[in-house]
Amino acid sequence: MKRWVLIGGMMVAGAGPALSHPHVFIDTKVEVLINADNAATGVRISWTYDDLYSLYIVGDMGLDPDWDGKLTPEEQAQLSGFDMNWIPGFAGDTYVLMKDAELALSGPQDWTAGYDAGRITSSHVRVFDAPVPLGDAPLIVQVYDPGYYTAYTIAHDPVLTGGAGCVAETFVPDLDAADEALLAALQEFTPDADVEMSYPAVGKNYAEEVRVTCAAQ
Repeated sequence: MKRWVLIGGMMVAGAGPALSHPHVFIDTKVEVLINADNAATGVRISWTYDDLYSLYIVGDMGLDPDWDGKLTPEEQAQLSGFDMNWIPGFAGDTYVLMKDAELALSGPQDWTAGYDAGRITSSHVRVFDAPVPLGDAPLIVQVYDPGYYTAYTIAHDPVLTGGAGCVAETFVPDLDAADEALLAALQEFTPDADVEMSYPAVGKNYAEEVRVTCAAQ
């Protein structure tokens, strides 16, 4: 299912050339929440949507009718949560791993949204079932859309809130290898196939990630 459907049911993507993926571009900020025992309790994720998608959402919701690029407090309240109505099973395009095991995350909470310089920025918090002790083994936070309808870039330095002696680094994938895997997958489709409706799940190959480690206490 397309990202525009997943983030509020307000937009249905039209068909287009297979190589036009991705359709939505999001600058991401990752914040890891750490308690006094150097255990991660959750993550705060911020998404800044591209100009075109932001323009569509603002127009579709009837916000900023004077097009001055500013929202009233009432419009701001209306915008908040526009992308938090997730369908069951949607992972939020955020994946957290420790020692190759994926950690369960709650649904989104404490969300916000704003509009500035023609772009929408939203944020939300997701928590772990139990605090995750941090040490030499990195806690890995990946951001990607499996279907690659949306492209995520970690455009900000990661933030660590709480804890002591911890560091966070951002890593990017081998984009040449990701492109080669995408082209190989697309070549398997027959000429009459609806590639847009069954686009290969190559998004993980493009995943950027934040790795957090902490010194022994």
